[in-house]
Amino acid sequence: MPNDVGFIGLGHMGMFMVKNIAKAGYAVTVYDAKPETRDEASAISGIEVAASSADVAAQVPVLFTCLPTPESVEAVYTGDKGIAEGGSAGLITCDCSTMPPELSRSIAEAMEASGIHHMDAPIFGLPLQARDGEVFFPVSGDERHVKTLAPFLDAMGRGHQYVGESGIAGITKILQNGLGMAHAVLISEVLVTCERLGLDTDMFIELVKNVRGLGHSVYFERFAEVLVSGEKVQAPFLPPAAKDAVLAMDLAHGVDLLAPMLEESAAVYREAMERGWSKEEMLVVSRIARGRKLSDAS
Repeated sequence: MPNDVGFIGLGHMGMFMVKNIAKAGYAVTVYDAKPETRDEASAISGIEVAASSADVAAQVPVLFTCLPTPESVEAVYTGDKGIAEGGSAGLITCDCSTMPPELSRSIAEAMEASGIHHMDAPIFGLPLQARDGEVFFPVSGDERHVKTLAPFLDAMGRGHQYVGESGIAGITKILQNGLGMAHAVLISEVLVTCERLGLDTDMFIELVKNVRGLGHSVYFERFAEVLVSGEKVQAPFLPPAAKDAVLAMDLAHGVDLLAPMLEESAAVYREAMERGWSKEEMLVVSRIARGRKLSDAS
């Protein structure tokens, strides 16, 4: 008898999401490219590990994916032993990755050729929110399939909202993340300015939180202290943050917008990656600000 739902991609977000689906009482079939991750999943009650992405697609009526790169999304959906190879007509797939809208649309078209209905629902939230079932999902694609996805989305998060045709959910996520990545860069610069002025940064952070004025944000609330201390707090890792900063810049450039703030944000994350910090959390961008001097640029 087939399981209730499938899931491919058990990374920093995916593993937490799968655990919450299983905790809600659903039988889940999963696959991940890493053997050690498959071993971890196999020890969780309610979770069955398949031999490949195609094998997952063959066993379930609904299938979610959560993957790190455009290349991995394409490989899982249309590559060897992928979803298109194993899935039957009527399967509903839903990609929770943050990807360019044109990729979401091309995957939807490729799946349609096999009679598979593809949706996208990128994740709004951090790993700790995924752990606690507090993420949120914008959903796009054919609205008729949202009701089928809804029970699983509700098991993984605190809610979802239908936003339009294929690719629209990805656009909203990229733009929202563009704001977040730019916040990180700007907050880092302001806090380094505080340090060099000799201000008590703890006092300044507490003041901004208490005032809750224009300088306050969710990002500031959660991460201002650790931008100063360098402590690791299970924030998103640098590579997806760098990817999203570039995607936001590309969306602006695609509508002929000169976007210096998004461009600088993307440049800072690119510099962090070039310095070999790919295994660090995205908060590592504060090191870029700390190392910069106006006098060095002249």
